[in-house]
Amino acid sequence: MPREGYPAATVEEYLAAVPADKGSALRVVRDRLVDAVPDAGQVISYQVPTITYRGVGLVALSVATSHCSLHLMSPPLARSLGGSLPEGRMSGATLQFPADAPLSEETVRRIASLRMAEVDARLDAR
Repeated sequence: MPREGYPAATVEEYLAAVPADKGSALRVVRDRLVDAVPDAGQVISYQVPTITYRGVGLVALSVATSHCSLHLMSPPLARSLGGSLPEGRMSGATLQFPADAPLSEETVRRIASLRMAEVDARLDAR
């Protein structure tokens, strides 16, 4: 399902522009990500809130008509997680979840940890 457009210059502007229930769910997940990612940055990239780590896009958040999304930004990671997450529904490299059930701290930490390991490996190999 395509993302709805919510033009914003900052993450806070995006969260304020989306429907309230989805904005609330995204705030919960965003806050959990910021807690899990050392020195996390928050930027708008490709028109959606993106959490950065070591200056690199780590994961992104967005809303669609019927759900919220956590974009893993790593098809290999999404494939490796296939069927192992206790919540949400994987579609490609995106974990979809309902606004009334934000992703748990455990799921967010697991994904953040695995994505940070990917980024570390790529940057440290340089």
